[in-house]
Amino acid sequence: MSELEKVILKKKRINDYTPLIGQEKIVHLKELAKPIQGLRILHVNATAYGGGVAELLNSAIPLLNSLGLNAEWGLLCKEEPFFEVTKNLHNALQGKDYTLTPKAREVYLKRNMLCSNMVGNDYDIVIIHDPQPAALRHFHGRGKAKWIWRCHIDTSRPNRGIWNFIKPFVEEYDATVFTMKQFVPPDLNTPLLSTIPPAIDPFTSKNIGVDIEVCKTIVAEFGIDLNRPLLLQVSRFDPWKDPLGVLEVYRRVKETIPGLQLAYIGSMADDDPEGWEVYHRVKEQAKGDPDIFLYTNLLGVHAFEVNCFQRVADVVIQKSIREGLDW
Repeated sequence: MSELEKVILKKKRINDYTPLIGQEKIVHLKELAKPIQGLRILHVNATAYGGGVAELLNSAIPLLNSLGLNAEWGLLCKEEPFFEVTKNLHNALQGKDYTLTPKAREVYLKRNMLCSNMVGNDYDIVIIHDPQPAALRHFHGRGKAKWIWRCHIDTSRPNRGIWNFIKPFVEEYDATVFTMKQFVPPDLNTPLLSTIPPAIDPFTSKNIGVDIEVCKTIVAEFGIDLNRPLLLQVSRFDPWKDPLGVLEVYRRVKETIPGLQLAYIGSMADDDPEGWEVYHRVKEQAKGDPDIFLYTNLLGVHAFEVNCFQRVADVVIQKSIREGLDW
């Protein structure tokens, strides 16, 4: 039996965060970790890049290991039709109309059943992220581990048919975690429910301090005119981030600020086949305007470049009509 593909993680040291949160909190974290040092934890999600969940895990898991826990990050085994189904489930859980066909149901359940056999039985805690792998607990069985479902999307007003399909799988978990209380479906019955807001790691390449002159040089290399104002949106190419709405904002503002430029930087994830569809839709709408710049993480703009764009931009939009802020 093969195992889930494991993400190779960078090293982080909890002591490096002392100047930010103070020695007292560092000591407190170490004390909390002492009784559970060596605890084996497996996080499972659908992709290692492109979006907030991957970014969160890239920081959180190394910090757990720095505290003496034994945490790993496994990826759901990939299949194109499966991700087409799960993106529809993702959208439906945030309220979009969608009917789960028998074929789509079969694709979802078969892939979760296959991947559940790759989880293994060596973990004390298994943390499953979002709807893509939600049925892993059902097919794997609990074993000796505690299972947690961590939901990063807004499921407060889900498509009822899709929620009724996913809900029984979620209710088999020992605990559920949501970003905020308002995102929890009203009829969820779970033994333990917690909320954990997302966090920003100031030591990632997207957030570290960078000299503004360096940032200007980087941004200019991507064709931006530094002598004119720049409007920026950083988010996935996703309907819930309303990229066409961002274009409308830009056009309205440009009526009074003719020299305005728009940079839209969107991350692409391999579990989101809809991303490129939205990208091309936006590109078509932007056609003919040389002051609209579209970038992605797969076309040369990565976390460090995002950092520079955010420091150089005159105004940053974060237009999200569901969930919270993003990449």
